[in-house]
Amino acid sequence: MKTFEYDILFFPVKKQKDYDEVRRALNERGAEGWEVITAKAGDYGYTTFLKRETGTMKAASE
Repeated sequence: MKTFEYDILFFPVKKQKDYDEVRRALNERGAEGWEVITAKAGDYGYTTFLKRETGTMKAASE
């Protein structure tokens, strides 16, 4: 069975140019193997939830 690790990133977005920072950060994480599971918009920005495979395998019976 595959195993994963998870991370949460928050991006304050106040201006259109802030989206460039979000894109840059997510592209960096993507290059490290992270995948965005979901993103939630809030009053002050976006919270993104990410996962990536850890490379360790566990038996299905564990």
